[in-house]
Amino acid sequence: MTRLLMLLILAAAAGAAQAGQAIYRCGQTYSQTPCPDGKIVESTDPRTAAQRAEAKRVAAKEKQLAAKMERERKEREAASAPQGAASLSAPAPAEPASSPAPKAKVHKSKPKKKTAANKDFTAVVPGGK
Repeated sequence: MTRLLMLLILAAAAGAAQAGQAIYRCGQTYSQTPCPDGKIVESTDPRTAAQRAEAKRVAAKEKQLAAKMERERKEREAASAPQGAASLSAPAPAEPASSPAPKAKVHKSKPKKKTAANKDFTAVVPGGK
């Protein structure tokens, strides 16, 4: 948040500098009004018109290159097959496809007799009716 504030202040300062106003640094803040112990900040652009034009040309070229690289990356990602889960062990042997797997036998368990060991627990309040 503070960086955004600083950028906004600097942008305002750059606009004010073009108008010929002085910019003061007051501790960690910037202001157009003088403050105690404030220092004037050099806010003019020392570059020539040719240097500014070259910087804009380089920025545009880098933007085009970044867009091209992004397109190529997306094409590579779309062309590559999704990776499956990795394992350190050898793959399991394949089952023969000719014979279906035998059905597992279902064992029916016999109901157990209720004894004191498997009887349901019932809570009782001591001294209650």
